[in-house]
Amino acid sequence: MKATVHEVYRGEADHWWFAARRAIFGRVLDAWLRGKTVRRVLDLGPGFGVNAPVLTPRGRWIPLDVATPSLNGCRASGPALPVCADATRPPFRSGSLDLICALDVLEHLDDDEAALRAWRDAIAPDGTLLLSVPAFQVLWGRQDVLSEHRRRYRAPQLRARLEAAGFTVRHLTYFNFVLFVPILVVRLLMRPFLARSVAAGGSDLSMPVPLVGGLLRTLLATERFWIARHALPFGVSLLAVATPTARAERNG
Repeated sequence: MKATVHEVYRGEADHWWFAARRAIFGRVLDAWLRGKTVRRVLDLGPGFGVNAPVLTPRGRWIPLDVATPSLNGCRASGPALPVCADATRPPFRSGSLDLICALDVLEHLDDDEAALRAWRDAIAPDGTLLLSVPAFQVLWGRQDVLSEHRRRYRAPQLRARLEAAGFTVRHLTYFNFVLFVPILVVRLLMRPFLARSVAAGGSDLSMPVPLVGGLLRTLLATERFWIARHALPFGVSLLAVATPTARAERNG
């Protein structure tokens, strides 16, 4: 990812976008990990430890990234076992991880199918994958280019990729439903000027004034009460909870 995005990550503690997402991820994990023992939590592409507050209480937190500054930020975010490696080739023995979190990671990878297969191999038979990705190619905009995204996803496409890699999808929903229409309108209007806005730098995640940021955080975070167990029909992002498919099921 480019420096402009990393700069945003460094200010995540009070940023409405990251705070609201942490609330959503925490609620979803509470709902789907109930009764499960979690010893090791792999956080792929941890972005300076942006999600450490909801992951460190659940097990031994292992942030994995190829970027040393990101891993250094993770060390300051909580008790961590940082690993410098490629997310498509996590250096763990088969079936050794209880929870893998790939939160806005898959869209960066050239071969998303190979990455999902590698994560399937590393996860325990009763383990859980928590995955989020940007949704709907029609929303492609400046932030996608700055963040070096390869694609955005629809729910059927993501489900098919997960199932082909050997996962059973337990829960799949769009989120950031409340901001979908405003973001769609802005990105469609800005599309003719996309190259110019990318050249100008900056980020769509630039912090708004505190009052606006607080309102946006509340609006987005409120979705957690519904999407922890239910699905929304569309949104700016997609979230999936998946578990490994038993070998007998995969073989039919």
